[in-house]
Amino acid sequence: RAVAGPEGPPGPPQDGAANGEVKGTPEEEKAPEPWHMVQTLPAEILDNSPSKKDGVPWEQEYKFRVWGCELVQEAGVLLRLPQVVMATGQNLLQRFFYRRSLKRFDAFTVAMGCLFLSCKVEEKPKRLREILFVFHHISQVRRGEPITPLELGAQTYMQWKSELIKMERHVLKELGFSFYNIMDHPHKFILYYIKVLDGSSALAQRAWSYVNDSLRTDLCLRHGAAVIACAAIYMAARVLRVPLPRSPPWWELFSAQLRDVAAICDAILALYEMEKTPWMEPLSEANVFKRGSKAWDEPTEAEGGPAGGSTSTSPVKPPPEEQRRGGGGEAAAPAGNGSRREEKPPGSDRPPAPQGQGRGGGGGGNAEG
Repeated sequence: RAVAGPEGPPGPPQDGAANGEVKGTPEEEKAPEPWHMVQTLPAEILDNSPSKKDGVPWEQEYKFRVWGCELVQEAGVLLRLPQVVMATGQNLLQRFFYRRSLKRFDAFTVAMGCLFLSCKVEEKPKRLREILFVFHHISQVRRGEPITPLELGAQTYMQWKSELIKMERHVLKELGFSFYNIMDHPHKFILYYIKVLDGSSALAQRAWSYVNDSLRTDLCLRHGAAVIACAAIYMAARVLRVPLPRSPPWWELFSAQLRDVAAICDAILALYEMEKTPWMEPLSEANVFKRGSKAWDEPTEAEGGPAGGSTSTSPVKPPPEEQRRGGGGEAAAPAGNGSRREEKPPGSDRPPAPQGQGRGGGGGGNAEG
């Protein structure tokens, strides 16, 4: 029991004292969230990426980032995904390269993993083989190679599948397994802001296009989604010569500053001055998707591959049950030959159907589309 001292009776217990709680230091109580768990990243992180620490010039890193986001967008269109899925995938790619270097992870593999993961985040899941078929098709088109389908179950398919699964785990680990509190896209602000400003559908469409282009850069990590939406509307209004209120400035209604709007506009305009690059080789030496690796090189006859260098493997043998159902008996050998051979099942002389076109083929049509 508390006993009164010379200074008077004891006061009420302090916070948590009655329950035996120990308060932490002010530094612990005010500790910020991990920087990869917030929507916009601090300046010291944006200015010191892991690739920069590994000696990669910012100009080259910027091109890889833009190129990787283009892969996500292109694959999403072929897979007929909604724009929010591509936006989430591009955001994940930009965040990942502020955690890991291009020297260790190439943009092609990261783009595959981020799109595969964003389909799950936005509840628009796609089969793993659909992602592989589409990215395999994109790689052939961008590299100028003959278009050949990726055979389900072949060696190349299994290598690509393994890389995709590992990359998905890397992205999950580096970004803390939490995405819903960091994803905030500017698309949801566009139509609302246009309606408040009494804008036309043409203005909304042009602003929407600028927002999609901004996803190729790391603007989503430097500015808030609402500010990016204001910048897209500002650019669209200037191009279409649509007058908007200037006294007071309309962007202040949406808590945006003119200097931020101007910086975003400059970053988007810089994209249109870049030279288009169909294919960019990975910076890492030991990489599955680099020219000269086994995943790209076609096996030769000396290595056990089929003649002509085809990447497809030999047809899979039917299980014993099918062999027994396919005829089971033995036919007489030609005259002069004492050996006997198995009778072929009906229709076995027909060529096997391509993978992905029959039942359960999944993404074969998407890959060709």
